[in-house]
Amino acid sequence: MKILVAGAGIAGLAMALALRARNIDCDIVEREAAVTARGAGMYLPGNAVRALGQLGALDHVRAVASPIDRQRIYEGSGRLLNEIDLKAFWQACGGCLSLSRAGLQGILKDALGEAPIRHGLAVAGVHSDGVGAHATFSDGSTQTYDLVIGADGIQSTIRDLVFGAEAPRDLGIACWRTIVDNRFGLSGWTAMLGAKRTLLAIPVEAGKLYVYGDVAAAEGAHDGVPPARILHDLFSGFAGPLRPIIESLDDAQPIHAARLREIPAQIRHRGRVVLIGDAAHATSPSMAQGAGMALEDALVLAGALAGAASIPAALDAFSARRIGRVQWVQQQSRKRDKVRTLPGFLRNLALSRAGTPLYAKAFSPLIEAI
Repeated sequence: MKILVAGAGIAGLAMALALRARNIDCDIVEREAAVTARGAGMYLPGNAVRALGQLGALDHVRAVASPIDRQRIYEGSGRLLNEIDLKAFWQACGGCLSLSRAGLQGILKDALGEAPIRHGLAVAGVHSDGVGAHATFSDGSTQTYDLVIGADGIQSTIRDLVFGAEAPRDLGIACWRTIVDNRFGLSGWTAMLGAKRTLLAIPVEAGKLYVYGDVAAAEGAHDGVPPARILHDLFSGFAGPLRPIIESLDDAQPIHAARLREIPAQIRHRGRVVLIGDAAHATSPSMAQGAGMALEDALVLAGALAGAASIPAALDAFSARRIGRVQWVQQQSRKRDKVRTLPGFLRNLALSRAGTPLYAKAFSPLIEAI
């Protein structure tokens, strides 16, 4: 079987690892000229941790990542609204971990060893027929494959080429991400909620702290203003435990700004082309399932390819096993975003009285094996 994986981010690297475990080789191309890891931190709920174990990468991740045993949600004044024992909830999967995006991507790449990744090479065209999937590359070369896997992210070229151009849907939320030294004694997953704004901090590897903030997009528009000053203004009314982190930021701090977007969750395959990860079902980070869904996609697709009589049969089996799960995650992410942007009184009441049942309802299906 000859397979092309387009994209060398988390989804593409996981796909290559899952194929190799099934003794299936693949070519990997990446349109970026060098390794990139956009974003900052990665919180990995238990299902993502389990998937890393199935890929054979968990020991290396555990060696550097921070275990995340508790989740705490505060209102902006500092009053605790809800606390979850993550270690107990996710014990069947092996708990939760957190590390930098670059750290996770580097571990997956190292696990592939000498497997070649052709950087600076994009897929410029692809079409399927009875022979295979014919790919044309940005350097003018062509190659025929049994299957092309689009793992090239929310701005997927493969999606546009095969399934029609589709702009990601803007969710109306502006966000900022950065990593700072954990000088604040913070442990666990810690979030604070204000008026249509959220501030989150999670320990990651090597004594660092992943910091995330978001706000309704209309309030996040501050053209030309350094991101640190924007965050100072947006979260000036917050108390501890997270306010000291924001106060410590200065204009020299690297802060990644973005708008939250989604691709309506589908399992997209046509002919001998299939999409995985954010290319197929990018969603809000509210459930922190971007990496988890990509890792699971890779494992299920590799298993389907190894066990099916034909490529079309494998893609049908993959779709049947994944569609309900990825749609559930996107639906629950939307619901969680709505809850945290409710008027303060209603939001605080919902989280203080029903926060734990709401968490269990959203995440319990993900404890089930893929």
